[in-house]
Amino acid sequence: MPPFFTEPERNMAKKDENLKRLKELSELLGREPDMSGSAADIAQRVAELEEELGGVDGTDNQASVLTGQENNGEAVPPERMIQNTDELVRVVARTTLHIDALHATQDKPVKLVLPETVFRVPAGMATSLVKDDLVKMQ
Repeated sequence: MPPFFTEPERNMAKKDENLKRLKELSELLGREPDMSGSAADIAQRVAELEEELGGVDGTDNQASVLTGQENNGEAVPPERMIQNTDELVRVVARTTLHIDALHATQDKPVKLVLPETVFRVPAGMATSLVKDDLVKMQ
C-alpha cells in the first residue's frame, strides 16, 4: 500500500523538486537563482527559465541553445557558416545575442548566445562587437 501523504507534504515535495530544477536551470544560464517564495512562485520561475532555454526537456539545455539550430529545427545553411577558422577570436557575450558564430571549443555553429557565454567570431566582427559593448575579449 502506498504511503499516505497529506496535501501540504505533497506540495513540499513538489516544491523541493522545483527548487532543484530551478538551481540546475540557473546554473545553465549562469545566474544566481532566487530560491525564495511559495511553491507556485518557484514553479513559475522554473517554467520561465525552461521557456528561455527553448523549452527543451532538461537533457542538455545549454548545448541545445548553442547548437546553431533555429527554433524550427533547421540547421544553418553551409554558406552562412563561418568557413575560415584561422582568424577567429574568443569573446564573452555581455547580453543575449542572435549571431552567426562558432562554439568556443568545437566547430559547431552558434545562433543564440546567452550572457557570459564564451564563443568565437572572426577578428573583424569581434572588434565591432567590442566597440558596441556587446562582448568583451576573453
